[in-house]
Amino acid sequence: MRWLAVPCLCAALGAPLSVGAQEAATAVYVRTDSDETTVITPRLRVKAPVGTRTSAQLVYTVDVWTSASIDIRTSASLAVTEQRDELDVTLEHELDGVRLSADYRYSTEPDYESHGGSVAAEVDLANKSATVAASASANFDDVGRVGDPLFSEDVQAVSGRLSLTQILDPDTLVQGVYQLTRTEGYQASPYRYVGIGSDDGTCEGLDVPCIPEANPELRVAHAFALRGRRALSEVFSVGGSYRLYLDDWSMMSHTLQVDGGAWLDAATLVALRYRLYLQNGAEHYQPSYDELEEGRAFYTRDKELSPLSAHRVGLDLTRNWELDASGQVLSTVLSVGPTFYSYSDYRLLDSVTAFEVTLTGALTL
Repeated sequence: MRWLAVPCLCAALGAPLSVGAQEAATAVYVRTDSDETTVITPRLRVKAPVGTRTSAQLVYTVDVWTSASIDIRTSASLAVTEQRDELDVTLEHELDGVRLSADYRYSTEPDYESHGGSVAAEVDLANKSATVAASASANFDDVGRVGDPLFSEDVQAVSGRLSLTQILDPDTLVQGVYQLTRTEGYQASPYRYVGIGSDDGTCEGLDVPCIPEANPELRVAHAFALRGRRALSEVFSVGGSYRLYLDDWSMMSHTLQVDGGAWLDAATLVALRYRLYLQNGAEHYQPSYDELEEGRAFYTRDKELSPLSAHRVGLDLTRNWELDASGQVLSTVLSVGPTFYSYSDYRLLDSVTAFEVTLTGALTL
């Protein structure tokens, strides 16, 4: 039954590096929420071999978002519509039991520009029953502010990731992951201000001192994850994962996910997922600040740095279509699901409900 556990785990954990196939894929992601934000993200990916063991992949992504969220409303701004364009180029090379890749990514939007790159390697061990993977990445970003050509800040992030995937038996896979990330530079929002002495931390309509948001310029984060999947029959499998996140802003989060997948027929897979996310607040976060405190350098009213919880339910439907006898396959995936966010110590709103839809089509030649 390994044939069932392996593809389901690859879908859950991310597909391994591979070369040789010609592929073309497109996807559209749509998200809307009760905080008056809508995101539409079309994506195009093409992949082709450039040698017997080497392939190249090109991905173009567009994010178009419109928002009148609580952050925008409390900054006395009208609804905002922006577009981000991203180009990602990857080269992959396969040796005997080793897969290598290198990636470059560039993205731009009206107030942000980012360059990034990564290298990765996977090694098969123990007669291909285990895989060790390692990667390193770096991003160099320039932060601006619309309407203020003199505002310019930078932020850099470097990250390393190590994982071990092990086949325990023909029906069971497990994976352990560790990731270390170091981010240095401007890590606040250029549009967010904090009202000192206001009840909710905002400046709007109040005669209070109003200062730019300030977060620490250094953030070091550790993430640990354990994932697994087991085939219970020829057509049904279950999976689960747990992730622990820790950083030096005194933030800690826990992410727990469980899912079940079933083959309705030889070409149709349906999966149901539930994810629970819990985090505490950053050490310097407060829902409001009574006064400017001597010795305090950091002030924020970012709800993403406050204590919060999130519940997500997702339904995925995958269908493979054989187009002809030569092996051409069209794979389609429809993913839908709501997410409910709850903020226990944020005075501007208590909760946000979001709904996400992703439709993907991939043609393999």
